[in-house]
Amino acid sequence: MYNKDKIEEDRMVKSNEQRPTVCFFMLVTNRDAFLATHAIKSFEKLKSCFDFNWKLVVYMNCLKDELKKCATKWWGKFDYVELVDNVDIVDIEQLVPGNTIQDDNGGEHYIEGKYEPGCVVWTREFHKSESDYWVMVDADFEILSPCFVLEMFDMLESDSNLIAVSSDWSGAKSKIDSYSNTAIVAMSRYHTWFCAYKRKAQQCKISFFYYKEKKYDLTLAFDDTARFQHALKEQLGYELKSVDYQKYKNQFIHYGAFSKNNSLDTEKKVNRYRLITILQHRGLFANNSIIDKAIRKLFRIIHKKIYKNTIKERSHYNYHSKLDSYKVSPNNSIK
Repeated sequence: MYNKDKIEEDRMVKSNEQRPTVCFFMLVTNRDAFLATHAIKSFEKLKSCFDFNWKLVVYMNCLKDELKKCATKWWGKFDYVELVDNVDIVDIEQLVPGNTIQDDNGGEHYIEGKYEPGCVVWTREFHKSESDYWVMVDADFEILSPCFVLEMFDMLESDSNLIAVSSDWSGAKSKIDSYSNTAIVAMSRYHTWFCAYKRKAQQCKISFFYYKEKKYDLTLAFDDTARFQHALKEQLGYELKSVDYQKYKNQFIHYGAFSKNNSLDTEKKVNRYRLITILQHRGLFANNSIIDKAIRKLFRIIHKKIYKNTIKERSHYNYHSKLDSYKVSPNNSIK
């Protein structure tokens, strides 16, 4: 018997199954949980325009119980969010800030806080993923407009040799490393705060860890994931790209190294910081009008004056943030 509704339902199911699957993966610590709420909520902008099967996996990285309770209630209400708790994966008592762990090459890396180092989690979870695409997303990265995301996946879908696309990119350059106070050549990197990989990138078994090597008289430094990306290109022959930053820069914002945060310790402080940072980044209307240029200039001055020490603290190791033992008060509800 002809059943129009059943045929339409079957067609939709089939169509849904044929869509590529995407896992957006976000690490959240006690230090960036308040800001992460805005990042998580910003994914709502994809629901009406991103025609893939996708989810946002929020990895609660050693969150305190009281904070976890609030976070689970708030973040879990979004139908696109899957919460992962690492309480059964890691023994928090073994995470001693200042101690070191070894990467796959025997290199040593500091444990900076009472949470799993990002590169450990990224490497493990990326190779476990069964999605067609796996996207690293920082907890301090907010989608202001979704068009750059659509562009990223248009690029990936249309080019079989393109293995990864990021929101932005930086080329190799000589600099002084603020952590070691030594001269290095920072190698090119497609930045980690929003970077999409095809599943076939799992062929590369190099970890996402920071890596340094001596070449002649130079110290080459590969920031997190940079050596992995280098191997995808040089050893496996794939291409990596970023979207046009000048075109899309007003559609996203990366607040920068919030896992080192110590001074922005209440929801109110974080919300004020977020507002001022957005205004100095793209103005009120996100255009080049005289008004917006004036707003950006004004709030750059305000931002520099208020947050000079806040930004400075992120250029050094921060082993003991007070937020790692933070007690959530009734006024800090993560909402």
